[in-house]
Amino acid sequence: MKIVHTGDIHLDSPFSGLSERRAEIRKTELRATFSSLMTYVRVNSVDILLIAGDFFDCGFVTRETIAIVLREFERVPECKIVISPGNHDPYTSDSVYAKVKWPENVYIFDSERMSRFEFPELGTDIYGYAFTGDAMEECPIEAVEENDRFKILCAHAHLGVPTSRYAPVSADMLAKCGFNYAALGHVHNAPSIAELGGCVYGYSGCLEGRGFDECGTKSAIAIELDGGKMSVRTLNFAKKHYEVRKMSISGMSSAAEITERIKELIKSEKFDQDTVLRVTLEGEVEPSFTFAPSLIEEAVTEVFSLEVRDETVTALDDEYLMKDPSIRGEFYRILRDKLLDSDPETRKTARLALRYGFAAMSGESLTD
Repeated sequence: MKIVHTGDIHLDSPFSGLSERRAEIRKTELRATFSSLMTYVRVNSVDILLIAGDFFDCGFVTRETIAIVLREFERVPECKIVISPGNHDPYTSDSVYAKVKWPENVYIFDSERMSRFEFPELGTDIYGYAFTGDAMEECPIEAVEENDRFKILCAHAHLGVPTSRYAPVSADMLAKCGFNYAALGHVHNAPSIAELGGCVYGYSGCLEGRGFDECGTKSAIAIELDGGKMSVRTLNFAKKHYEVRKMSISGMSSAAEITERIKELIKSEKFDQDTVLRVTLEGEVEPSFTFAPSLIEEAVTEVFSLEVRDETVTALDDEYLMKDPSIRGEFYRILRDKLLDSDPETRKTARLALRYGFAAMSGESLTD
């Protein structure tokens, strides 16, 4: 028997951190990633597809996306598709799950109480539940009937976080319930598999990263049962990957120099048009050195998208500036309390004001 476990796809996610044009590209690519998964399911004659919640971003689901999903599901009529709605796509009377006429091979949990779908032809029972709102304070899993069938849990749940509002579950609970495999959703990290008390459990992670909190390659999980043995491997269909790097610019004195150093970083890391990159600039810079991160972002075209964050600090001679009788000294003294403020945002704003003020006094460009 062949099983694919996925979840947290978040179809029609708004990709609000990108420009409007790039956000539309990413929405299209996310649909394409889902279609690639479904092509794998069809070509490899997968018996069961498990979608462990947050299949959609419910506030943003479009008719175009629904049409794509229905088409893909209809292309695999022999595959049992089981969906456990999560906190971002809960089962409600006006949800896409309740309003759409789904193909006969699609099975959707619709209650916060645990229930099961029985597939005797596969020797398998699949248990699960549905979020019916944006939170679930308690996980409803319980011990299952003892029989000779392969027992699967397909659920959106938060493992190992007892204070979570998203169906908190412990590994001990899973071990005692009698599942052979627990397909979990909610955590977007890389796929992780573990075993406890005869229950193999894991998160598939998200199918495609959507932000800088979802860095690296993303995957689904393929499971194959053969003669009582279970083999597990990951499947990668992602179109883009998010990456975060830090870079010191101490000693640099121009935006062009920063730009070239970022391009060198991209080359050394082998990043390309499949990469969405954030570079955080660190180190000490001269008070009069200013640059516009947006212009650096526009100048770097080697990746799909670049975000530059300036977290540099201004190199200052406090003793000299406190005694400096010029307007530079007076400007520094006015800002000094804010430069030493306990609030990091206040300090950041004051450092930026100081750098732009010193640059203006020196006749430096504020954007180069």
